[in-house]
Amino acid sequence: MNAATPTVTTALKHARALASLLLEPGDLLAQVEARMTELAGDRFSDPGAKMIHEHLDTGGKRLRARLALATCQALGGHAQDAVDWAASVELLHNASLVHDDIQDGDRTRRGRPALWARYGAAQAMNTGDILLMLPFRALASYPAEAQAALVQVLAQYAETTARGQIRELALTASPDKGWSDYFHAVSAKTGTLFGLPVRGAAELAGLRPQAASALADTFSSIGVLYQLQDDLLDLFDEKGRGALGSDIYEGRLSAVVLTHLDLHPEDGPELFAVLGRPREATSAHEVAAVIARFIEGGAAGQLLQRIESLATELVAAEPLSASPDVQALASELVHRVLSPLEAVKGALNV
Repeated sequence: MNAATPTVTTALKHARALASLLLEPGDLLAQVEARMTELAGDRFSDPGAKMIHEHLDTGGKRLRARLALATCQALGGHAQDAVDWAASVELLHNASLVHDDIQDGDRTRRGRPALWARYGAAQAMNTGDILLMLPFRALASYPAEAQAALVQVLAQYAETTARGQIRELALTASPDKGWSDYFHAVSAKTGTLFGLPVRGAAELAGLRPQAASALADTFSSIGVLYQLQDDLLDLFDEKGRGALGSDIYEGRLSAVVLTHLDLHPEDGPELFAVLGRPREATSAHEVAAVIARFIEGGAAGQLLQRIESLATELVAAEPLSASPDVQALASELVHRVLSPLEAVKGALNV
């Protein structure tokens, strides 16, 4: 061990500690929540506002809001300047969740009935549409030039997210689709909403659009990691959506399916037969058998290794190296996003 190692280790611990503090913004996160509540409207006089509040009240980690505030601070700006941007990003994210639940048929969200399951798909769609408009209203307090730039960024990333959802819904399991189709879909659908908070916060902190975009692209990769993990957790955890193995019921071409087919291509016909059935025609026994095959056949373990390898590569990405604080922020965020994997490691005895 050389003499520089303790200093490097101490510096890394300090940076991670700072990043952890940045992701716990306290009063500023409360201001974000207050802004979202204000924009949602009066729940007692407006039925749309009532449904928005019910959805927001289900909670969530507010990771994207935390990321917006922390990025602005880490880049030398003032986190206070990013409060309205953080509220905007969170509202957009929640709009996507309302629409996702309808399209995926998930009846629960964060352990509570999804809006469409309680009020019907039509009213939930209306509520999601309102939530799509509120992010633009959240930007009204910024000076005209900054507001115009943020509106364009928000619209661009929202459009990419919607296009990604189209790709994801087309990811039904079939032999003619593979990893390329998967990554195109999840990069746009899930990755974009991790890059968006960084893009706007970076510009608010003074970065030029090109540099802000490059940094945002790196953070978008955290969204891809999140989706890979989400696919893996489907084998071990209900994910708050009401059914173990929900991706199997839905016939999704998940990362677990693709990993298993890489290892056991001979299972393709039988697996596609199960995944190709309508949800209501798929039995719990069949789903349990597929889950067992994924675990015993090694797909779960191999996907876990891939996620950890990609996480290491992400933190070392070049756009992060220019700022130790931002690099530490990415490292801490990856650590938090992937923390549920500890339960998977226990289940796989690794």
